[in-house]
Amino acid sequence: REFEAECVWGYIGWQLPNISHLRLGFYTADIFAPEPTQQRDVLPVLRLLQDLGPDVVTPEASGPDTHYKVLQAVTAALQQYSDENKEKEITVWGYRNVWFRFEPHEVSTIIPVSLQTISTLNHMFLNSFESQRNAEFPAYEIEGPFCAMSQRVQVQQYDMIETCLGYEWFHKHDSPLIRATRGLVFLREMTVSQLLAESRALRQQT
Repeated sequence: REFEAECVWGYIGWQLPNISHLRLGFYTADIFAPEPTQQRDVLPVLRLLQDLGPDVVTPEASGPDTHYKVLQAVTAALQQYSDENKEKEITVWGYRNVWFRFEPHEVSTIIPVSLQTISTLNHMFLNSFESQRNAEFPAYEIEGPFCAMSQRVQVQQYDMIETCLGYEWFHKHDSPLIRATRGLVFLREMTVSQLLAESRALRQQT
């Protein structure tokens, strides 16, 4: 998986040592991974934040098992980092994957996706994530790789917004980028305290 992730980042020019594989202890081969702990899982993330001093952090805002546990570890580390650096303003861009989606009213940023971008993402996924061509835990909505599910979600999100704004808003827009849009990515901008509240709410549901 680490090599596969490096291949994906390589598509956009990133390479080692700018990619960090933290190998958090809760991430095991077991079907149900153990809960993250402060010493084993939160501290490595906190040290990375201290080393990098980021202005923007983009955790996945939901997901099954390991995804959810990464969110809990990142949230705890961000809270500690924010407490240590009260003068620093940190922006959180939350995203959701194929398992959970934002509703339009929940997001602050909508990113247009063209057919060319979708094609590039599919090519990148299928040529990088060999182990994910046949997903171990496939999405119930589609038979196939996760990139096909991701494409479906982006197109569904586009359909929702097109219904609200109308066909002509997209297809007769002044911008060629908007006219070429066939999918949308939803992001939610948050503060660290808002992420903490979101993470706690998810924790209460599990």
